Amino acid sequence: MIQREAPFRIRQGIAALLRPLSAFLAGVLRPFLPILRPLISVLADERVRRILGQLIFAAILIFFFWLIGTTAANELEQKGLVPTFRFLNLRSGFEISESPGWYSGDSSYGRAFVVGMINTVRVVVLGLVLASVLGLFVGVFLLSSNWLIRSIARGYVELLRNTPLLVQIFVWYFVVMFSLPRIQDAITLPNEGITFISLRIVLWLVLWLVLGRYWRAWGVSVERRVALQYGFTALVVVSELAAYGHHEIDGWPWAWGAGLSGEFWGYLFVSAVLLALVWGVYNVETVRQRMAPLWRPRLLGIALGQLLAGTLFSFGWLPMAAFRLELQPAVYISIRGFVFPEILPTARFASWFAFVALGILLAGFIWVWLGRRTEDTGQPYPRGSLCIAAVVGLAIIGWVVVGMADAPSHVVVESQGEAEIMPLVEAKAEGTLGTEALLLTSTRPLMLQLPTQNRFGRFLTGVEFTPEFMALLLGLVIYTSSFIAEIVRAGIQAVPRGQIEAGRALGLSQTQLLTRIIFPQALRVIIPPLGNQYLNLSKNSSLAITIGYADTFNITTTIMNQSGQTVTGFFIVMVFYLSLSLLISAIMNAINSRFRLVTR
Repeated sequence: MIQREAPFRIRQGIAALLRPLSAFLAGVLRPFLPILRPLISVLADERVRRILGQLIFAAILIFFFWLIGTTAANELEQKGLVPTFRFLNLRSGFEISESPGWYSGDSSYGRAFVVGMINTVRVVVLGLVLASVLGLFVGVFLLSSNWLIRSIARGYVELLRNTPLLVQIFVWYFVVMFSLPRIQDAITLPNEGITFISLRIVLWLVLWLVLGRYWRAWGVSVERRVALQYGFTALVVVSELAAYGHHEIDGWPWAWGAGLSGEFWGYLFVSAVLLALVWGVYNVETVRQRMAPLWRPRLLGIALGQLLAGTLFSFGWLPMAAFRLELQPAVYISIRGFVFPEILPTARFASWFAFVALGILLAGFIWVWLGRRTEDTGQPYPRGSLCIAAVVGLAIIGWVVVGMADAPSHVVVESQGEAEIMPLVEAKAEGTLGTEALLLTSTRPLMLQLPTQNRFGRFLTGVEFTPEFMALLLGLVIYTSSFIAEIVRAGIQAVPRGQIEAGRALGLSQTQLLTRIIFPQALRVIIPPLGNQYLNLSKNSSLAITIGYADTFNITTTIMNQSGQTVTGFFIVMVFYLSLSLLISAIMNAINSRFRLVTR
């Protein structure tokens, strides 16, 4: 009972103490009541109180940041480090490994910032494209009916998604890149040398394309298609075995082009017996019940295919010739980086590109016009194929037309430090034409320039990527692709199963199902989270500083250490990454609005 009365007595004591104070305040404020009543009535409105509370909070926040900024500015002023942008015009004094030709140690800090931004944008753009393609394939493989492919894709996703990105970048750089050979022993793709490609390879490829076109265009039955597939496989296998024995095995008894020889008659007899066995054994009722329905076309296809192969070989109709192909290394892989061929525009590129631009405009017109025709008539048109044909066709026509113009007969070359006019044919024969002269005199709009080295191992031509760039790019691509794969898988599974079954009931192929039913609906689910992964990739590129890649953050750190402009440096970095993120978000929002489901 005593415990319950204690709070009551405390409240009575406090009220007794405050009573004289309240009486004093009432006496002081009594003359001001006519002025305070309108203010009190205004404050009685809840909306006014909310606005006033927000204004007070904003004022406190502004005061807080002003206080911090003033304190920081005073400290920086005392140390002689007042934030300014004038230092961007000062000489940088350091070299950048990944820099264009216009940058050197004598360039300004501003140019160094530009180089870092270019390097960041380059790795981000390549990373976004490669991660999207790789993630798409892995996401489709996650839903494969093949257990092995599905398990490999699942292991890929789980391993890489649950491993820190920084660890993966370190593995690519310190383990993979450092294990590559020296520049003198660089891995070349393809290997330099001369190879011979058999004409039979071309024959098999053409025959396979013809067969594929045949059963798609004429609606070949399943049994006949299976017979053609197995027959073509038997034809290729037997023909290649016969050709190998003819060239490689001494004393091979079956001569190529021997005609009606004893070996051919023996082979024909064995093939006839094989066909009779296949035909007769399958007609037995008990055997037919135990065998699969498609075993008969398979066996018949194999028997007929090997018979055709033997006939072609015996009468010399199977080509044994090959064409000579001289290979030059196009890609160099070493501990100093990767070097790829370079595509350079020549003096005729602008004329050729006019044809390409015309093809793009024509493709846009075809796309819009056929789309409206489909909406009016309901008849589908191959808009994609026609648009591609328009662009490619005009590009080929432009290449031929531009290349028909005659090249200049003479060219200016440098000989012993002096300019000299020489005939173009003679200058090409002597190898005195430089890259600029080749670009001016070439009859092609584009010129492919393979990597070339000097005697010290330095590459004079070609596009060179440092190990730091490749390690960062591979780490970002593979890590981000594991998340994109899961997004693609979820988007495909979000498509109602009934629509897929309806597409199959209509006779659509797997490719048509993916392109016309699954992906158009799955993109509505895929695009929003895909934009988040793109943003993560662009921001994760700042981890390049851990392996020494000269990106924006790395170069900015060097500039801040030299100039002392820490505040300005971080401000520039923040604005750059903010602009990059806003640009990616704007593009993804535009794409998302294009594929968004419109309801009425």
